[in-house]
Amino acid sequence: MALYRARLRELAAEALLNSTIAEDRVFTARSWPITPADTPAIYLQIPDDEMTSTGRNAGDFVRVSDLAIRGAVCGGTPGKCQLLLEAMAEQIELSLMYSVEFQSALSQISYLRTNFVVSSEAAEHIGELRMLAGLEYFESYPPIGAPLREITGKITTEASQHFAGLSVKFPEN
Repeated sequence: MALYRARLRELAAEALLNSTIAEDRVFTARSWPITPADTPAIYLQIPDDEMTSTGRNAGDFVRVSDLAIRGAVCGGTPGKCQLLLEAMAEQIELSLMYSVEFQSALSQISYLRTNFVVSSEAAEHIGELRMLAGLEYFESYPPIGAPLREITGKITTEASQHFAGLSVKFPEN
């Protein structure tokens, strides 16, 4: 059984594939850093996940998984890197928001944070985009075992071992 958050990550990757300047360089199982020759590229992972119970003794949870999106671009100047990062951020946001398959797998996107970093430490100016999206959804853990179909019982007193009987049948769904 695959984790639902892994499925969400893959749905996001599908939504981004060939819809940004990264084209088909969208990865979910790859190490970072990336070389300038590999840019533009996008890397997705879900590093954090939190679930909150909907009530006592319930197997139902509201879950928020952080989808971390990292994009890399190279440009001739820091200004060009910044413009490429802004274009990539817009393309990523629109691709995720307009993907019917991705959006239908969620309750909502709770937040979206975007950050740009441009580095001029190497011969090539490298820009990095960091986005963090809170993917909110409901998750249920049904009880294991056979479903409860009937409860039977016997009520006894000191005077009578067979004072009353009890039988409750549950409807089958």
